[in-house]
Amino acid sequence: MDSPPRETPARPHASRIDTHWLHSLLFTIVLVGLVGAALGTEWILTLVMVASACIGLGFFYLLFPGGAHFGMTVANFLAIYACLFEFFRDANFAATPRPIAALAQALPVAGFLVACFLRRRRVFGLIRARRARELNHLPRLTRWLVLTMAVGAASFALPSLDPSPAGQGAALLAAMGLITVIVVLAVRDVILVMVDVATVFEGVAARLDRLVLPMMAFLTFYALLIVIFACLYRIVDLMTSLPQFTLHGVPNRLSFTAALYYSIAAITTLGFGDIAPASPLVRVLSGMEVVCGVLMLLFGFSEIMRSAGAGGHRPE
Repeated sequence: MDSPPRETPARPHASRIDTHWLHSLLFTIVLVGLVGAALGTEWILTLVMVASACIGLGFFYLLFPGGAHFGMTVANFLAIYACLFEFFRDANFAATPRPIAALAQALPVAGFLVACFLRRRRVFGLIRARRARELNHLPRLTRWLVLTMAVGAASFALPSLDPSPAGQGAALLAAMGLITVIVVLAVRDVILVMVDVATVFEGVAARLDRLVLPMMAFLTFYALLIVIFACLYRIVDLMTSLPQFTLHGVPNRLSFTAALYYSIAAITTLGFGDIAPASPLVRVLSGMEVVCGVLMLLFGFSEIMRSAGAGGHRPE
């Protein structure tokens, strides 16, 4: 077993709270809880999902502080894992008893954390180094991901065997146990990927700081177009003797909120079809809005990219 790192990271004063990691923790709780609520899982499985994510995030915060962006990376990885587990459990192991499903979900996270603890000196050095990896290292770093995806793909053959609930539970535990072994053996590569993603997050966050104003300006003008055309649709509909739109194929007057909804659908070219123009005038207006929306997208994208380029070449 590796010995603890000699260099102990500086910890903030006990009375101070690291707000960056706190935000990461809250983000993890909300996102994982949202996934559990959306899937309609029982409270025990949702609780295990949230607890596993929080324990993992707290583990890295206490032993391997890597900065705010590393905390957000850990939160994202744990939340994505919870989503993927729920997908495969629902698709191939739906009849698995809940306690077994909760245990299966916790296995890879627990194995990964134990492996990190046993190799904490090496993991600590990787996180502290935070150096960029070259692209030719990518196959080695993602080998563990390919293997875990292969296990998930193989699980799709299980429903054809029509196993009992107990059989599904045993198969789920076996699959997650195999994934746990893969993650434990590849813990160093997993950490390298997480560090590299955190480095990318830092660069993206720095660029976003420069892009907030142009993006807000673009969204403001885009919203202005939506409101203007919604008002035009509403006025035309009120001033004519016949309804200018059909609602689910039936001629009907538009409320202002319905006009806003149609304006959003038109400018984004979604075309849901529940509200449709019924006269040449509103068809022309709809076409004009689509053209204005496309031009605004091109102009906004150009201005945002110009701002990003200007910020990237700013003198030191």
